Amino acid sequence: MIKNKLNLIFRYIKYYFSALPKGGFGIHSPFVYSFVTEVIEESLPYYSYNTIEHIRQNLLRDKSYINVTDYGTGKSCKKQICEIAKVSSKNKKDSQLIFRIAVFAKAKNILELGTSIGTTTMYLGMSDHNSKVISLEGCPEIAKIAKTNLKNAKLSNVKIITGNIDNTLYDALKEMPTIDFAFFDANHQEVPTIKYFEQCLSKVDKNSIFVFDDIHWSDGMDKAWKYICKNSKSVVTIDLFSMGIVFFNPELNKHNYKIKY
Repeated sequence: MIKNKLNLIFRYIKYYFSALPKGGFGIHSPFVYSFVTEVIEESLPYYSYNTIEHIRQNLLRDKSYINVTDYGTGKSCKKQICEIAKVSSKNKKDSQLIFRIAVFAKAKNILELGTSIGTTTMYLGMSDHNSKVISLEGCPEIAKIAKTNLKNAKLSNVKIITGNIDNTLYDALKEMPTIDFAFFDANHQEVPTIKYFEQCLSKVDKNSIFVFDDIHWSDGMDKAWKYICKNSKSVVTIDLFSMGIVFFNPELNKHNYKIKY
């Protein structure tokens, strides 16, 4: 555990001193410059933010326990909902960036791997009420909480599929003509991350955007991110340390960016 934390600190220091500064300085691509300054660094509030953050605050106060099964580790245990909301859900800053990227992509077909209790799922659903969001969650009890949250947010454009993502992703992809936006926040290990990425590549077009969570969380995830960056279909990648963003438009020049976030 201590070794993992030290490695994470080392990776962050390496990222920090090699990343481009905020404000788009040093970025020569007009597309990437615009994306960084107008999407990543946008600070204006959207109407959806308050609704979702109010639900998040209620979850952070919920001390009830549920049985949690983690297919990534193969372990089951009891956890408080407030703990899941604090530890397993994306924070406010990251969740709202995911929302803005989905809006930027004009995403109609959205895939999420790892619903958790539905915080980012709500943001994805709110990005366009006419979109179709398919979200995959391994744990049935957590999926129940997410469905309740979606109901409270008055979202009817989200479908949660419960079960091991190794088994459910194939059928989910059959329901999607393309993937306009995908958020990968499920099994944070090298081999499954690469496997899910490669499965989803069959549904990308030039406007698709993938976002990967915790790309430097472990040595394995670090390797998975490097593999994704080198893939021939990945054209532009942006490393924000906590997340990685992938663009597939062949009209862009292939480049891997590290940007302070």
